[in-house]
Amino acid sequence: MLRLPITARIPLAVSLLFLLISAALISLALHGVSRQFDRQVSDLGQVYLDGLSAAILPSVQAGDAAQMVDVLNRALDTHLGVVDRTLAVVTPDRRLLAHVARYPEVEPIPLTSFIDASGTLVSPRSEGVWTWRLLDDSRPDLGTVVANLDVSDFLRQRQELAWELGLVGLAISLIGAALCFGMARRLQRPIISLTEALRGGPEDRLRPMRVATSDPELQELLSAYNWMVESVQEREALAERNSRIEREAVLGRMSAALAHEVRNPLGGLRTAVQTLRQFGERGDVRTESLDFIERGVEALQAVVDASLRTFRPGAALLREEDIADIRLMVGAQAGRGGVRVQVHCEGLQGLRLALPAGAVRQVLLNLVLNAIQASPSGALVLVFARARPTVLTLHVVDVGSGLPAAARRALKGLPAEGEGMGLGIVADLIKSMQGRLRVTHLASGTRISVRLPFSV
Repeated sequence: MLRLPITARIPLAVSLLFLLISAALISLALHGVSRQFDRQVSDLGQVYLDGLSAAILPSVQAGDAAQMVDVLNRALDTHLGVVDRTLAVVTPDRRLLAHVARYPEVEPIPLTSFIDASGTLVSPRSEGVWTWRLLDDSRPDLGTVVANLDVSDFLRQRQELAWELGLVGLAISLIGAALCFGMARRLQRPIISLTEALRGGPEDRLRPMRVATSDPELQELLSAYNWMVESVQEREALAERNSRIEREAVLGRMSAALAHEVRNPLGGLRTAVQTLRQFGERGDVRTESLDFIERGVEALQAVVDASLRTFRPGAALLREEDIADIRLMVGAQAGRGGVRVQVHCEGLQGLRLALPAGAVRQVLLNLVLNAIQASPSGALVLVFARARPTVLTLHVVDVGSGLPAAARRALKGLPAEGEGMGLGIVADLIKSMQGRLRVTHLASGTRISVRLPFSV
């Protein structure tokens, strides 16, 4: 689920709050307009009935129904401003004493609605209003005069006013919300700049910020950030210095180890050459000396190969060919041990993964060489490489007797010697690539899995 940053949520919340307040004020205004309209219609109806009741009261008191109808008809014929549609006189027991209508088909009189002595009932269906009152407040027995008035113009004006008020209110609300959003973003500008600085990628270095602001709280926040940046820069400088010192120490130890590993074979080779010079005519001595020289050369080759595998330069991106070449690189060692090696790649066709080719090749080469050494003659070592959108998985499977103690210690990142030195390099390389390594003991053999994440 997409989640907006807080620097956007706060301005949006302010804008939304302004819109809600504006909507509430518009609703109150529309409600006030509607109540004002109802009062105006009610007052208009009661004023109309005041004149009508005064005109018809004598005929009602005389009980002359014909005269009542005549008065009501004359009222229909004479109207100023207000159009009356239906006029009637109703007895207290809800009977019609007199009734006239302007049109043949009119809305029936809602006799059951005349509960109070006077009142008004708006009928939106017919765009009219029913209004009634007692003929004589002191004599309720005389009945009630009722009128249905046409208020379509009033309803249309109220609807137009409501639309105008709603549209103007909506426009003001949107403009106000935009202004609130802009003001909130302006107030948050230093915080936004700070957030963007902290959200920078790994290649971006933290830098002190210089933002002009008069807010003491923001000044304190920026001062704390700048102090943090200065502290980080000091720590980075110290770490770089320590790393340089450590590299020099490692190079010294490596040189000493190489000198030690090379000196012993060279001493043996010198002895064999001297023996050949003195007793070279003897066949048995010549054969023994040549075999010794060959073994010494192989020992020197092993030291050189280990050094090249460990310190091979280059920063090329990983391709499918870099993994497929492993089978050729280990071909000689596999042939001497009678071991077959198969490499399977999936998802790497035509791609360059954001992983260092040299480091990945070194990891896989050491693991395969270790698997070949642990496998009996005639065995098969399987290598699987599978690329997913953001991770590369490597599997090396052998049918050997399992990892020796030194190898297990080396894969855990612990100090190791002898057979574990190459796997110690593997553990260091995997750690430098933020990867993970897992060893699975199978029913017959071992599977070593490496998971290396990479960015797209």
